[in-house]
Amino acid sequence: GLNELARWGAKTAAGKGMAGFGKYGTPSTCGANNAAGGLPTRNYQSGVFEEVDAIDGPALYDTLLKGADEGKQDRYGRDTCYSCTIRCKRVLELEEGPYKLDPVYGGPEYETLATFGSYCGVGDLAAVSYANQLCNQYGMDTISCGATIAWAMECYENGLFTAEDTGGIELNFGNAAAMTQMVEMIARREGFGDALALGSAQAAAKLGKGAEYLITSKGQEAPAHMPQVKRSLGLIYAVNPFGADHESSEHDPAYERGFKYYKDRLAPLGLDKPQEKYALNDEKVRFALLTQYTYSMLDSINLCQFVFGPTWQLFDLEQARDTINHVTGWDVSIDELQQVGERRLNMMRVFNAREGIDRVQDKLPEKFFKKALKGGRSDGLKLDRDEFEAALDSYYRQAGWDVETGLPTRLKLESLGLDWTADMLNL
Repeated sequence: GLNELARWGAKTAAGKGMAGFGKYGTPSTCGANNAAGGLPTRNYQSGVFEEVDAIDGPALYDTLLKGADEGKQDRYGRDTCYSCTIRCKRVLELEEGPYKLDPVYGGPEYETLATFGSYCGVGDLAAVSYANQLCNQYGMDTISCGATIAWAMECYENGLFTAEDTGGIELNFGNAAAMTQMVEMIARREGFGDALALGSAQAAAKLGKGAEYLITSKGQEAPAHMPQVKRSLGLIYAVNPFGADHESSEHDPAYERGFKYYKDRLAPLGLDKPQEKYALNDEKVRFALLTQYTYSMLDSINLCQFVFGPTWQLFDLEQARDTINHVTGWDVSIDELQQVGERRLNMMRVFNAREGIDRVQDKLPEKFFKKALKGGRSDGLKLDRDEFEAALDSYYRQAGWDVETGLPTRLKLESLGLDWTADMLNL
């Protein structure tokens, strides 16, 4: 019951990494991803950002968290979801300068620091945080907004757009003022912002240029985790029903040899054969698919991925199962929970198929295959087309889908109790 849950919380909150995660939040991953060569920089031209220290978790904690000027940021600058002991949410305050920050709008997470920071080549933490605040005020997604501006910056630097197109704005990488101004223009659909408000993929189509610089899958801008470095996550970007998403499967390092933390947590899924770094073989595809089911299940049941993610720091899958059973009175197994996620994934796939989406749309940007990354540990990396297509084939086979079309088979849908969806597609 509740006492057992309290004991779990006390034990796991004291675990390795949790104090630091609560203190610095998701922004703490900026430095780690940069060190691995996986921090998208200047619209995915590189995986290392020379100003990463200016936008990472410690910098945010030391300078912009509410109460930082008095050393009281742990009291005033950290918020939490209901009953969570970690308190990783950021609360910022800045009363002076061009980028005033109101605590009511919280603060940026890792993805936002990357998309408005390293993606755009901007190392001004206040400007990046202000862009986050504007998105919260206007109700816009920070990943798509920041990545769309970064795409426009690369197009601008390569002469596809001019100052005449942008209304006099010098849309170069590193121009913090231009970046924040463009956020406002997108929200209000003013000038050049009217086209960018469509998102980068549709903006490229409308303007008739810049497709070679897109970082989208199914029209969705790629988050701040690079397929060149995290190969199986890149596969999920391609096959995911709603496009590139970083919270639809576990990330590659968790299934790489030498990973130090929580290695036993994948065992309930039958994942006990970690692979070499950058591998994209059948076993790595199996890891991607099975953890995709897990994340799909967590979404279905509305459980936090940071709390119950299969290799994250708090509760493991067995504890997730026990929690669900205690709350509902059910007696479900981990396998049954996995099938919840699998069923949801197949239903989304059928929905897409009804709308004409199949294997043809399961792709990654050409840029990821043609342009090698520059600098750091990922220098020279790019995706291999043949390896990627073979991984797609493997994914479909393991999912029980047709390899040619990428659609679920009738047999698979019937096994999940989804006969009616097979009828809908005339399978």
